[in-house]
Amino acid sequence: MKLSKLAFATAIAWGIYAGNASAQVPGYASDIQRTSFANEYYYQPADPASPSDQPAPVAPAAPAPGAYAPCTTCEVPVEECEPWHLFCQKECGWNFYGWASGGIMANAHNPADHFNGPVTFPDRDYGQFNQLYGVFEKTVDTGGCGWGFGGRVDVLFGSDAFFTQAVGLELHDDGAAHWNQNAAGNGSEYGLALPQFYAEIGYNDWLVKVGHFYTVIGYEVVPAVGNFFYTHAYTMQYAEPFTHTGALAAYKWSDSTTLNLGFVNGWDNFDREVDTGAAILGFSWADDAVGRSLAWNIILSPNETNIDGGQSNRNMYSLVFSQNFGCDNEWQYVLQHDYGWQLDGVRGGGATAEWYGLNQYLFYTINDCWKAGARFEWFRDDDGVRVTGLRNQNNAIFGDGFAGNFFELSAGLNYTPHTNWTIRPEIRYDWFDGVKVADGGTGPAGGGPFRGGTGVDQLIFGFDVIATF
Repeated sequence: MKLSKLAFATAIAWGIYAGNASAQVPGYASDIQRTSFANEYYYQPADPASPSDQPAPVAPAAPAPGAYAPCTTCEVPVEECEPWHLFCQKECGWNFYGWASGGIMANAHNPADHFNGPVTFPDRDYGQFNQLYGVFEKTVDTGGCGWGFGGRVDVLFGSDAFFTQAVGLELHDDGAAHWNQNAAGNGSEYGLALPQFYAEIGYNDWLVKVGHFYTVIGYEVVPAVGNFFYTHAYTMQYAEPFTHTGALAAYKWSDSTTLNLGFVNGWDNFDREVDTGAAILGFSWADDAVGRSLAWNIILSPNETNIDGGQSNRNMYSLVFSQNFGCDNEWQYVLQHDYGWQLDGVRGGGATAEWYGLNQYLFYTINDCWKAGARFEWFRDDDGVRVTGLRNQNNAIFGDGFAGNFFELSAGLNYTPHTNWTIRPEIRYDWFDGVKVADGGTGPAGGGPFRGGTGVDQLIFGFDVIATF
């Protein structure tokens, strides 16, 4: 069932070649898609074309060793608020801002259970209120000199809260419902989540956060304002962690390179039955002159729940490459590759489960109000242990799992008539090539993971609206 290593390597090489071959003229940092520190860059610029225009996380330039300039402080608040906010945003001190989002992704096949198969976030076909999201934060910028202190708290209410719960926080340490009863299932699709609350300390070229925070791994993120598409890739939902609890340090190695080093309590855990440290290692690099960026991060976690309910080693890495091109850098190409594995991860134990994939994105900025985008994804769940329906009513369809290749092709637009409003229409086609694990690896897909468990493909379409405040 495994694809040949040659074909896999060729697919990655083709994607990187396509991105590099596109570079023609110098780029701008404001056009580079976020590749690291997903939780820090959702505050929109004064006149964004779409949510995907968030700048790459390039730290301020540091003076040469021995040539530090005198430290400066920021005391003057911003007097004019643009875009509109409930509270005027300050250059220093604590700020509050947020957004609300909701929409519908209708299913052309009208499944009886109203689920869009393994597609998550907009996982129902009748419309959902996805996010009422509030952020209270004080950012840290030492300018490469001296100390700085800040922090951040995120609160999320909506149907998306279900997908970013942590064991020992929104859930009991055994995974059962905790104080957040609704978001844990129990027939309700709405609930509350606290995906981030951390303190942040800066010293010279170091920035350290301690607490509960989003992962630096991957490309797509939970906050709606950080993504071009309404739906999400399989890699984001099924291949990667969402949150961590612990400490994560970022060291500005140079003007273009930042190194990441973290020690956390595994995947999506706040306080579990057996707390075990996991390591995060990686880097992000960006060359503003040519509009190019690269990020690679890995997590090594010795004790994570496997498919049989035991504990075993689970690891994964993610690589994200981005390139802007065109006369005015109106085009952007993004390549993402994920690879994960878990010891004793196959049903019955004794074998290593693997999952991996390749995502490609292409964006085109039409004008200040319109942006177009496409995404093509291949995700391989080699042993049928990663892709599930997640919510209780949908998860039963997957039973023993579907082992094979999941493909999806999405096309959409971002329309931003005002800096506070974004509308994201999207059409998406998913299909599956593989077998149901219960069939013993032979025969058809056992009905398939789509259309309420009766089909191997589906077509969904719709839109959502994001209002920032």
